Amino acid sequence: MANTRKRVNKDGSVVYEIRVSRGYDENGKQRKPYQMTWKAPSGWSQRSIDKALETVKNDFERDCREGKILTREERIEKEKREKEAELLRREEEERQLTFEKYVEVFIKHRESVFADNTIVGYRQTLGEACVAFGKKKMIDIRPVDIKNYITDLQTKRRSQYSDKPLAHKTVLKRYINLHALFESAVEDEVIPYSPMQRMKRPKPRKDEAKNTKPKSYTAEEVQRIIASLDSEPTKWQALMLFMIDSGCRRGEAIGLKWENIDFESGKVEIINNAQYTEGKGTYITTPKSGKGRTITINPPVLKALLKWRREQSLLFFQQRIPRSEFVFTHEDGTSMNPQAPTAYMKRLGKRCGIESLHPHALRHTMASLSIANGADIVSVSQKLGHSEVATTLNIYAHENEEAKEKASQVLADTIYMKRA
Repeated sequence: MANTRKRVNKDGSVVYEIRVSRGYDENGKQRKPYQMTWKAPSGWSQRSIDKALETVKNDFERDCREGKILTREERIEKEKREKEAELLRREEEERQLTFEKYVEVFIKHRESVFADNTIVGYRQTLGEACVAFGKKKMIDIRPVDIKNYITDLQTKRRSQYSDKPLAHKTVLKRYINLHALFESAVEDEVIPYSPMQRMKRPKPRKDEAKNTKPKSYTAEEVQRIIASLDSEPTKWQALMLFMIDSGCRRGEAIGLKWENIDFESGKVEIINNAQYTEGKGTYITTPKSGKGRTITINPPVLKALLKWRREQSLLFFQQRIPRSEFVFTHEDGTSMNPQAPTAYMKRLGKRCGIESLHPHALRHTMASLSIANGADIVSVSQKLGHSEVATTLNIYAHENEEAKEKASQVLADTIYMKRA
């Protein structure tokens, strides 16, 4: 029941206080009532005021009964419940993220941990996947959706200019990055389980299975490459001989500093790796394995490097620029893009008749020729900078078998031929 009390303020104005009882709490204590004040417009007669006040009182009592009027404590409690409900709604919304939205979350979490090139790779491969899954909610993506996507990758054309499908290595990279994304989504409780948790790695197509051996060159082809260097600029002579002899990755060669080379012992420390991304340009990181290594290079390579060091110093002196700490730079002293050797070797390959001359193939060539001619697999693995010998064995299994057969024959010749 609503009660009304008239109150006269100090300025002589009249207001009416309306109160509605809230009963008693569980301890028998009377609760603070709902209340409001109402002021009649000036000039009204008492009869009009009483009539209007009755209407206001009834409306207020009805609103209190229907829960439309709250005390300060009830408003605070309501706001608290609403905030909790909003938080739950947002959490549920996060669990219902679309694929493209979670890609943003996934990459953001990794930007401070992974190298820039890795992040660029994630952006590229997962950006392509957004075409297939972008608007789908993560929780709605099924294993069959992923399988269909991988199958499409294995059969689609490489580009509008090529009828060849994507290479197995390219498809595998996309599979691995997708797998990492869904595993991360499970950790973040965006999805209860990964749709790829039971999915096997894609296998090479039939036409690729026969060509799993890494590209490398024969000893005769390497000799032809070296012979063709006589007419090449000194810098490229030194770079090519270093890459042939060392088996270094192109980024490791571009990241090489003069202080890393001991010209007396032939020891070279491989502790830097040059990478390039748009916007950031060329920058230095650690080698792929995350740790450095020391290798030995042969005298002809040291001789070529010394010749280039003298020529580089003269070149910089003529331009009045400081000597560079890096071995391989542009003629004006600026950093060389680690992709530059690839472009140069493509042109050199055409001149010397070696199809698809590529830096990584030189790396495989060093390893293949060394193992096939008796070098132990552990030493080759260390020179390549593989984190595990098993990696080297897996890649160069054929050459290792040939080396073991050759070693067995040497032992046979040593032991049995003398007896004969």
